[in-house]
Amino acid sequence: MRNSVIIGSLLAAAAVGYGVYFDYKRRNDPAFRKTLKRRYKKVHEAKKQEEEIAIKQFDEVIEDALEIVKSTPTPSSAEEKELFFMQQVARGEQLFQQQPDNIKESAACFYAALKVYPQPVELFAIYERTVPEPIMNLLRAMQTKESTPTVE
Repeated sequence: MRNSVIIGSLLAAAAVGYGVYFDYKRRNDPAFRKTLKRRYKKVHEAKKQEEEIAIKQFDEVIEDALEIVKSTPTPSSAEEKELFFMQQVARGEQLFQQQPDNIKESAACFYAALKVYPQPVELFAIYERTVPEPIMNLLRAMQTKESTPTVE
């Protein structure tokens, strides 16, 4: 028991000593500060690049999903629209249950159903309560992307 207390005390003292040494170096050694600054910048830049890549990938997923919706033929009569709506919602749910990682096709189905529904605002409110969050985020982004005019 006594030996473990002594060893624990020595380890604690070594940790505090290293902390004091590190703080002293950080405050007084310009080369050490530069090294720390470089490391911080590297980590910060890498994180920023990862975020930019993630945003680009999400934008590509949005574009792909919108292309899927645009390539889907839309019915013209009310009965066909109702049948199309039911099929697209069922297909979207089925796709998400089968492949939870692949949300693009599922979101495209839900969005195609949204486009033929007579009251899209009400349907969007229903989607917010029933559709899983990753798909809902993609639906919101798709709606924003499609409603925002693109400048070429």
